[in-house]
Amino acid sequence: MIITSELFAYKLQQIILRDIVPRFVVGLSGGADSLCLTMLLNEYVINNSGSLFTCIVDHRLRPQSSTEIIPIIGILKQNNIDYCVKIWKHDDIIGNIEMKARIARYNILYEYCKEVKANFLCTAHHGLDQWETFFMRLSRGSGLRGLTAINPITDFKDIKLIRPLLDFSPEDLKETLLRRFNISDHVHDEMNDDIKYERVRWRKSYSTLCDNYGLSTTSIGQTINRLKLANDCLDCITKNILTDIFDGSYIKLKIFKQQHLELRIRILDSIVQTLLNRKRMLVLDNNPYHRIISHELLVRVATELITKGFKAVNFAGLVFKKDSTKNIKVYFENRRSKH
Repeated sequence: MIITSELFAYKLQQIILRDIVPRFVVGLSGGADSLCLTMLLNEYVINNSGSLFTCIVDHRLRPQSSTEIIPIIGILKQNNIDYCVKIWKHDDIIGNIEMKARIARYNILYEYCKEVKANFLCTAHHGLDQWETFFMRLSRGSGLRGLTAINPITDFKDIKLIRPLLDFSPEDLKETLLRRFNISDHVHDEMNDDIKYERVRWRKSYSTLCDNYGLSTTSIGQTINRLKLANDCLDCITKNILTDIFDGSYIKLKIFKQQHLELRIRILDSIVQTLLNRKRMLVLDNNPYHRIISHELLVRVATELITKGFKAVNFAGLVFKKDSTKNIKVYFENRRSKH
């Protein structure tokens, strides 16, 4: 399928607010996916409004990485697209190279967003990336939130990270790049073929699972959308009842006990994130922070808080302690208090 300018604009405007003038930064690897995204976004800002900047991060993990981006830069110049090349400076890498390179890339892209005052960082995650993420998380026993896989928009520090191509396949992107923009040159990263990486192993199993069991990007995409609806509903319920249960210092135990375990887990997680961010914004900066807490630990504490003999528990840097009111006081562990 060829992605038309109208179709892309429709998908993009489902993600971003129409009354915001966008300043996009694209993380451009030089592959067909990110190059297609760059061309579609360039067309969008020309036809609508906004600005586009591209950032090529050279990880220097392959000998040819610096030379293979030269033709890509030529394409950007030919289309009057602003670009920069950032080099990841590193010594010998020990441990998970894929993870460390990913963290470095996003840090570099964030700094460039701040440099050009961008409000949106765009990545070229597509339908097959979504499919792979779903099965990777399914294999680890992820819950509802994890199985919603990749979201089209998420908070990334104080900017928005958007992924407008999740409904399209890699074949759609390559066909669009060739037939609409007449571009056949793009970078092929050999790491994408290396089966030592879990994501690559899942990708290589796609044809088998799709042909034999019907587990295509379309069918799994539909499942992900339904799971996301359910997750969003539970998030909405949690948000609506949170103020009735937690006043910023105390958990009202009677109301907390009445909730389903899944809601108690989400309420508990929300309390922890709220208090940790309150402290972080006062002490460090104004960037929201999310601490990942294991599901097993949240279940244990959410269950422990409502047991008859509960007195106190230290959890995620906080103290949860029942007091004379029979409610639960929540405060930081290092807080000097008579409680």
